Amino acid sequence: MPPPTITELQKLARKRGKVLRESEDGLMNKAKSQERKLNNYLLNSFIPSLQIDSVTNTFRATSANLKKVNSATGIKRFIKKVVNTFMNDYYVSQFVKVGKRTNNYFNKFNPTAAAAEKINNRGLETLDGFLNNLFDNNQITRSIQNTLRKAVQSRQNVTELKKVVTEQVKGKTKKLGLVSSYHYREGRDQFQEYARGLDDDFSKALKLNYAIYAGGTIEDTREFCLARNGKVFNRETILGWNEKPQNWQGRKENNNILIDMGGYNCRHDFDWISYQLAKRIDKDIQKSIYDK
Repeated sequence: MPPPTITELQKLARKRGKVLRESEDGLMNKAKSQERKLNNYLLNSFIPSLQIDSVTNTFRATSANLKKVNSATGIKRFIKKVVNTFMNDYYVSQFVKVGKRTNNYFNKFNPTAAAAEKINNRGLETLDGFLNNLFDNNQITRSIQNTLRKAVQSRQNVTELKKVVTEQVKGKTKKLGLVSSYHYREGRDQFQEYARGLDDDFSKALKLNYAIYAGGTIEDTREFCLARNGKVFNRETILGWNEKPQNWQGRKENNNILIDMGGYNCRHDFDWISYQLAKRIDKDIQKSIYDK
């Protein structure tokens, strides 16, 4: 296979970028669909199962009601069996797509089958850890419990509570619902970080020690990314950004430049290339100390 051209690699990188953006957008859409299901369960199954005064249509402040809210067995089961199962399947399907696009990029540099398999397996192990941590919590349940507990204690009107729960679970204008906000905060960046992790492993295996800081710019692109966008750097220069500059807008605590790049919500990537290709972009680039 002839060596790749910069144009070929950029085309492949753009295709992966498209998959990444679709994965992120789809995550929010899938989360919203689960919010509708969760809200329907709460309004039509769990809340009616509590003790309600039929005359005043208010909750009874009984120990039985509080016990049921505190255990939240039905809510936990619904979230685990319906919401989390659905969301987990979505993550897996999208990570597979991102992995395929990443492999398509680095296949241009002819990795051995053994190296590619090792890298992809390590990526899958990382994903297993992420998914286990993502779904091993009761944060959404606790938010709902707090609302229901207050409703029981204050003998809140059932109709009023249902409105409150719906707004809490499904969100409102400019405010995400419970499932969406959780996955936006905990999961949305993971598609990009997974791709960068594979990039780092492939680049080291293939001894690609030069990278284009790729991704373009938008109106609110950070100064850190703006100054580097479209330029090519050797590996030691890139790694040096873990130390200097020590601060920039959006920088994560203990920011790992190879995985986090510009920080929170950064959508740039390193397009790893050979020294020969790097010289075509910047004839003055220094040969990397990692080249042997």
